Amino acid sequence: MRRSRRLLSLCLVVAFAFLITQAQLSVAQIPGMPKLYGEFKMPEVGAFATYKVVNIKNKAERITKLAIVGKEKSEKGKDLYWYEVVETDPDTSNVVVMKMLISGNPQEIGTIHRMIIKSGKEPASELPQALVELINQPLPKESKTEKPKMKNLGTEKIEFKEKKLDCTHFKYISNGKTTAEVWTNKEVPLFGLVKSTSPEMTLQLIDYGTNAVSVIKEKPQVLEMPEKK
Repeated sequence: MRRSRRLLSLCLVVAFAFLITQAQLSVAQIPGMPKLYGEFKMPEVGAFATYKVVNIKNKAERITKLAIVGKEKSEKGKDLYWYEVVETDPDTSNVVVMKMLISGNPQEIGTIHRMIIKSGKEPASELPQALVELINQPLPKESKTEKPKMKNLGTEKIEFKEKKLDCTHFKYISNGKTTAEVWTNKEVPLFGLVKSTSPEMTLQLIDYGTNAVSVIKEKPQVLEMPEKK
């Protein structure tokens, strides 16, 4: 049973890593998240922002929490931060956690140094370094896409809890089509996002603060790459 579970976990992790790589080849998005167009700024440890995310096609909802939950030094003395994405299904209460040691914007290739995954009550598992290196592979020249053009539409007020936040409204345009509209506020940690709409998903800020701690408490087990036959 233990061996079967281990093999299943390994398969899920490999599949997950593959999906991340594919996402980077297209829009360099955070695993499980729509493309975040806000400007990334590394906050202090404990900063978090929580969003309600709705899939336009099937109306499925999830609650996504982005947080910085730790900090450490690299071998060269560079600051690295533990960035955690917690995905909660409101219908089933199932929780999936993705924890990454990063040196910068996690949407940019080459910034992820370690990755840990935890699903529900299953033990936390860490990707082997070989898979992390695969995720950080540079984009092939033929896969690179043109950077969207950004248009500033001015300042608007967006409702948040019992108040309204002053937000800058941006429109992103690719190949003559609007790919997303976002509303940002510099007080919101990480990407500054308050609201985002795209043809695929909507994202709405429901909470933010400075007291986040990691959901993963146990020491993760590093998964082994399958042996070649």
